[in-house]
Amino acid sequence: MKLETLISLAVEEAKKSECSVKVGCIIFDKKRILSAGFNEMRNHKKLHPRFQRWKGSVHAEVNTILSAKTDLTNCSLLVIRINKKNELRLSLPCLECMKYIEHVGIKRVFYSISNYPYIQEIKL
Repeated sequence: MKLETLISLAVEEAKKSECSVKVGCIIFDKKRILSAGFNEMRNHKKLHPRFQRWKGSVHAEVNTILSAKTDLTNCSLLVIRINKKNELRLSLPCLECMKYIEHVGIKRVFYSISNYPYIQEIKL
């Protein structure tokens, strides 16, 4: 899949968020998108307490993982944060999200930054 297409989809997910900080996330493999989501102000009953750091909110990465209906081993995750002008901002996953991402077997994490080249990668 083309990264530009994935970025556009993640931006559309971020726009759905009602939070002041808008974050969208896509999980994909080489052939298809497996899950999409955004950050929300709510608790998630399926989330193990050791991965829930902020009570009353679900980060986009966690929400997207919990929405997936398949094994995520060896998949990739893209997380995007946008400002009010829909410009990309830093969206490096927090420590708790990184623990959960590793727990489900995702191997590559792409995240937005504020300046060119706009996307960075972490290999797990």
